[in-house]
Amino acid sequence: MKRHFPTETVSVSKNGTGSSRREFLFATLGLTLTGVVASLPGRAFAANVVSGSDAVKQFVSLSQAITEHQHLDTVLASRFFAAFSQRDAQFAPRLTQLALLLQPGMSAQQLLAKADSAGLHDFLYQIVTAWYTGTVGDDYHGTLVAYKQALMYQTVSDGLVVPTYCGNGPIWWTAPVPEERNGLIDSL
Repeated sequence: MKRHFPTETVSVSKNGTGSSRREFLFATLGLTLTGVVASLPGRAFAANVVSGSDAVKQFVSLSQAITEHQHLDTVLASRFFAAFSQRDAQFAPRLTQLALLLQPGMSAQQLLAKADSAGLHDFLYQIVTAWYTGTVGDDYHGTLVAYKQALMYQTVSDGLVVPTYCGNGPIWWTAPVPEERNGLIDSL
């Protein structure tokens, strides 16, 4: 016995999943555009903070001088600046005072000597400590600003991974798989 189905119940444009290729492409395009639009304000805000604030620019140039690292992350610098400013109301005036001591071509040791004579020795060390440890403040109420990006891990990055509970460092699965060395275990 042959059964006949009415033609209006069978859709030629559907592929059995309830949607067509065109609907899928439009949905994918819509999600992509939504993601791009949603990420723009955050990037624009970060760029605005870094490019718009003279105090942050001053903090970056001073940080480059005292750490002797010329390629510091400016977004990370703006986060350090915000953490310092929130913690200490006198941070910006003291930063300006320290920046006035900085001269082109000055080494970190020369700046430290000038800061010491101006009574800003401990202030300068707070900034250096923040960059190397990734934290602002050395008490229980300190603010963690960076972990993996802390400068103390960059000096040994060629031989050691950032310490975590995982022996291979944070997000270890994104690194390429190391080459197998034949005979390495046999030689032990």
